[in-house]
Amino acid sequence: MKAKPVHIITGFLGAGKTTFLNHFIKERLPDRIFVIENECGATNVDGALVMDGVEEIVELTAGCLCCSLADGLLDILQEAYKQRESYDRMVIETTGIADPSSIIQVFLENELVEHAFSLQQVICLVDSSNVEDWLNEAEEALRQISVADVLLINKVDTVSDEKHSEVLRLLSGINPQAQIFSGVNGNFPVSEIMEIGTAKPQSVETIANKHFRDHSHDHKDTSNNDHKITTFTLTFPQALDLNNLQLDLNRIVHLYRDQVYRVKGFIAIPNYPNRVILQSARSSFIATDGTPWEDEDNREGKLVFIGRGLKKEVFEKMFNKHLIPV
Repeated sequence: MKAKPVHIITGFLGAGKTTFLNHFIKERLPDRIFVIENECGATNVDGALVMDGVEEIVELTAGCLCCSLADGLLDILQEAYKQRESYDRMVIETTGIADPSSIIQVFLENELVEHAFSLQQVICLVDSSNVEDWLNEAEEALRQISVADVLLINKVDTVSDEKHSEVLRLLSGINPQAQIFSGVNGNFPVSEIMEIGTAKPQSVETIANKHFRDHSHDHKDTSNNDHKITTFTLTFPQALDLNNLQLDLNRIVHLYRDQVYRVKGFIAIPNYPNRVILQSARSSFIATDGTPWEDEDNREGKLVFIGRGLKKEVFEKMFNKHLIPV
């Protein structure tokens, strides 16, 4: 049976996640959607959702979804698999204060989950009037923006054109890979959004056609600590020895776990005709198959790093020692 598509909706408190979910469900009719809703505290979401098209709503109210994976999400996915004939796709709406990277990891790394469910994209809602305040106050907001494939700037009717442009520049600086849409009241082009994916080769490989500028941005929080967000691209003109690189990839996710928010891109490996998509997810790196290289003599890899206080030269040195000499 074909794996059920899964969409993760995240975003900080008050960004409009449930409103967008409502819109998503309407747009996807007649699809039957299995919803996993996670909020802190006792919350009844049934009344906030469009019931036509919703097959079942499962609530996790014990705390953050990212902290309840072993006992909560995996159990729900197991039950959802048993009911797979009764719905067409799944949507997970995270709590506003969750770091979604643990959820992403489950769908990309767990072989049983990957067999049954296919993570399509991570969608992050952003409140255009409050995003800067949340970025200054909560690291989780930075992580939500960093791991997203799609950023939806909501409530643009509440800010000036100048402010909207500032928010666009801010988000593009933090996550240059993400596709950004602007909208009002949670209304966004769902069909277009669904073409953008976490592990879809055509989505990841678009970075080959983008020219990212290394970016560093300081956010001052209320306790006068700096959140130095760094975004940079590593380019590899030659193939990499993935087997030997694995040790350093493990080092990155363990030693730099609190600093590296997201790594995503593709590399070439020896004697393999396709790009290898490489991306971090919480405590691991995942390699998946990409599209074939068009030119055997031009197999340039690119990885985009997003994190806090990262030094490009450290990672450049780490990766470059695994380049295969021509």
